[in-house]
Amino acid sequence: MAENTFSAAANPDLANDLIQKAVVETKEPVQPAEIIAPFDNLVTLPGGYVNAAGEVIKTVEVRELTGRDEEAISKSNSLGRTLLTIINRATVKIGDEPANEQLLDKMFSGDRDAVLLGIYKATFGNTCEIDVVCQSCEDYRTVAIDVNDDIPVAPLADVLTESSFTVQGKKNEFLVHLPDGTAQKEIYLNMDKTQAELTSILLEKTILEINGNPILGKSQIQNLGLADRKAVIDALAERNFGPQFDVIQVNCPECGEELEVPLSLGALFRF
Repeated sequence: MAENTFSAAANPDLANDLIQKAVVETKEPVQPAEIIAPFDNLVTLPGGYVNAAGEVIKTVEVRELTGRDEEAISKSNSLGRTLLTIINRATVKIGDEPANEQLLDKMFSGDRDAVLLGIYKATFGNTCEIDVVCQSCEDYRTVAIDVNDDIPVAPLADVLTESSFTVQGKKNEFLVHLPDGTAQKEIYLNMDKTQAELTSILLEKTILEINGNPILGKSQIQNLGLADRKAVIDALAERNFGPQFDVIQVNCPECGEELEVPLSLGALFRF
């Protein structure tokens, strides 16, 4: 199988960095045994999924990726499609509900990133080895990253009150909603577009109203002034929650020189 290696610089945190950067057979009824998933397969959401009853669900069960998953992933032709394949296949339950793409679409992008990080840990453990160039050695060096220690997770205090907010721009006032799975999916499927086009996609998926009037089409987003567009993007970035991917400093295992290691989901998931 051809190896797909994705750039560590590609950061799929859509609210902040990316724009910068599987029939149960019926049998006689029996009393079911209580099955508790291993701790490593439970992800605590930094925000929370709000179900149809208005309850905030804080845990998601994930599973280890298998060879069947790898075969499906190998058919993906981009980092975005790879991440979508991973989260759709390896998310087992959202709370007590069996996971499906429709439920995942309703989760906030910060929570989805936490789920992807959980899938990584369920599959590969807490350590990731990344190759970086040491300028002193003038060669590639492999450094070990602890995903628990080196990737902090920022919480969202109250998903019910903080998921929508008002932004005052230069000329307009906006009612904005944090990006969810539909926004993240749209960006993942269009990562070949320009930064400006990705910005328009994100704004169209997150702006609910302009001056009290609902968004009716993409042209309203394209006609906004740059200052207003920037005001909304900045507000989304300020409320960015979930795994915080950044460049971290580590020492070269050979010469001790300080190295910069860009962390991202693309850097973790390499097939």
